[in-house]
Amino acid sequence: MPDKYDEAIAYLTDNPDQIQKAWNDPLYEKGGCLFLNAGKDIIPHFTPRLGCGCLTQIRSGFYEAETEDLTREIRNDIRIPKHGKDITVDHLPVFAGWRRRIDKELGRE
Repeated sequence: MPDKYDEAIAYLTDNPDQIQKAWNDPLYEKGGCLFLNAGKDIIPHFTPRLGCGCLTQIRSGFYEAETEDLTREIRNDIRIPKHGKDITVDHLPVFAGWRRRIDKELGRE
């Protein structure tokens, strides 16, 4: 059964010109769930946990995930672009896989 990440991939695959918009405003843009923070507080760019960011921000080395293990593994995943502007349709399944893992590890649905 498709989940919200599958739906986000389908939408952004059909509308690749919306990827950057979804990355810039993941709480309010369709498909943005792929680009939320990798912390307990999903609000991008405004999290109480200082330095928690999205996958690209973590991969680039500027932010962290909720745990040290997640941070290390995300930074080592060369499939994640270091800049939001570099995200393509081909990257979307990678983001979905990470979002599912983060949700599981942090106890989110």
